[in-house]
Amino acid sequence: MKCLIALVAILCNTQSFATEYNINVSESMSFHLGKQHVERIFTAIYHPLNISPQFHYLPTQRGLQWVNEGHFDAEAGRVESAMYDFDALIPIPTPLATVRLAVFCLEPQFCELNPNEDTVIIEGSLLSIQYCQRHKLDCHAVQNTISAFQALAKNHSQQLLATDHFSIGSLCDSGLHRIYMQILPGQGVKIHHYIHKKHLTLRSKLDDSIREKLASGELTAFINSLSNEFANCHGEIVQLTTNNMLKE
Repeated sequence: MKCLIALVAILCNTQSFATEYNINVSESMSFHLGKQHVERIFTAIYHPLNISPQFHYLPTQRGLQWVNEGHFDAEAGRVESAMYDFDALIPIPTPLATVRLAVFCLEPQFCELNPNEDTVIIEGSLLSIQYCQRHKLDCHAVQNTISAFQALAKNHSQQLLATDHFSIGSLCDSGLHRIYMQILPGQGVKIHHYIHKKHLTLRSKLDDSIREKLASGELTAFINSLSNEFANCHGEIVQLTTNNMLKE
């Protein structure tokens, strides 16, 4: 009888461990979007799979390393160019969203990237880091989008290089009422959800779930809500149409 009880206990513990599923979210993404938004959308994506994920918020490189080593099960969202060194991670084919790099400024004339001026970027934004390196810009990283927009407000810098939709999710906390945005030339970059290779069997099911969320408009509504939040707190984003940016 004691052996049977011990066996049941072992099986229960094994099942509990097997059903635990951990998603890493970069700290910068959690600042951009808000933890509640991130958790809501990924909980919805995993719901058809009967998985209730747990969420962890780590700095970019450390979080990716933990997922790559199998300590966590998935990475919330990354651009492909940031993933070359993490060969244990498998992208879900259907992208979650498309982002573009943009320059934010408080006066239109400062939305032109100038290699001789300091440019603020957000720590952990690999897309911005790669752009700065490619164009030899003088870029300085701050901890999050709130700090970045406050740097503009306090005239510590005249321009911020960041992604378009994702970066404006925290504008209500910046203290600003109007900001100008200039989209960089070139096509947008797709963001994919990544899973550790040990979960390869989940790939097609997750792809189906993401496709369904896109078809229903749920993911699009989520992205659009980020833009609308600033308007809801009486802010205005003015998108500039002239293009004086550094050419690719």
